[in-house]
Amino acid sequence: MRVSVVLTRFRALPGPLRSGIWMSISAVAYVVSIAIGRYMAPDIEVFQIVFLRNAFAVFFMLPWLISVGLSGMRTKQIGRHVFRGFMSSTNVTLLFAAVALIPIADMSAIGFLQPVIASAIAGFVLGEVVSRYRWLAIASGFAGALIVIRPGFGEFNLGIAFALGSALSGALVSIMIKSLLRTDPPDTIAGWLFVTQALILLIPTIIVWNNPTPEQWGLFALIGFVSVILQRTYNRGVQAADMSIAMPFNFTRLIWATMLGWIVFSELPDIWTWIGGMIIFSASIWLTRLGQEGK
Repeated sequence: MRVSVVLTRFRALPGPLRSGIWMSISAVAYVVSIAIGRYMAPDIEVFQIVFLRNAFAVFFMLPWLISVGLSGMRTKQIGRHVFRGFMSSTNVTLLFAAVALIPIADMSAIGFLQPVIASAIAGFVLGEVVSRYRWLAIASGFAGALIVIRPGFGEFNLGIAFALGSALSGALVSIMIKSLLRTDPPDTIAGWLFVTQALILLIPTIIVWNNPTPEQWGLFALIGFVSVILQRTYNRGVQAADMSIAMPFNFTRLIWATMLGWIVFSELPDIWTWIGGMIIFSASIWLTRLGQEGK
């Protein structure tokens, strides 16, 4: 069957089904990318990992750019793309710094805080009216995070602090993505992301540069390719259906992270990671539905 026929049939599928497929692919790509970063972290500085991830991602975006021409990068929101690039650079750098120190399943669970933090930001910083139901959902999300982190029950872990910082910056990024999708196509947003991140991280990478081995060059190419899949499928998943439909498929990140952490790193999350992760995720879904219902 020709590719064009498959694409035509896929586009004819209902939006929620397409969203589920895109978000499921994105979830797998997310876990694979952070697993590669964790594998290389002992030998390569985080700045270099993130920079080469983006450099290779730009390379893998070239076929798309060649097919659509420079018009594919046309936008009226260049300032927002640049600011998003800074925030995403912070988000991804902290993410890879975190997974170098904590299990990838824990990072995935804490990552579900992003929509919860985004709602809190809307209330405190943006001045939006937040109902008591939303505050209850936000409080539930943070309670779930406390279950995962369990402060006071162990030594302070810098990886947890990095993970929380990544969730905070990721929340800001998610707010900007919603704004950008109103005017720009998903691939344009992904293209600007990788270009701006590569430029932002160039100088820090030069300072910490360590010549990669042939194996590491191959892993950098792989993480760049997977990151392109991650961004393009996530943007399409969000665009194809309401967030309340798209986000449940994102929960599979914790399942894939658990499997890959066990197979590759001999890591198994404890029961508290699962309980806390499910509470955080349930709170994020509740917030999404409240937002759509105007409550």
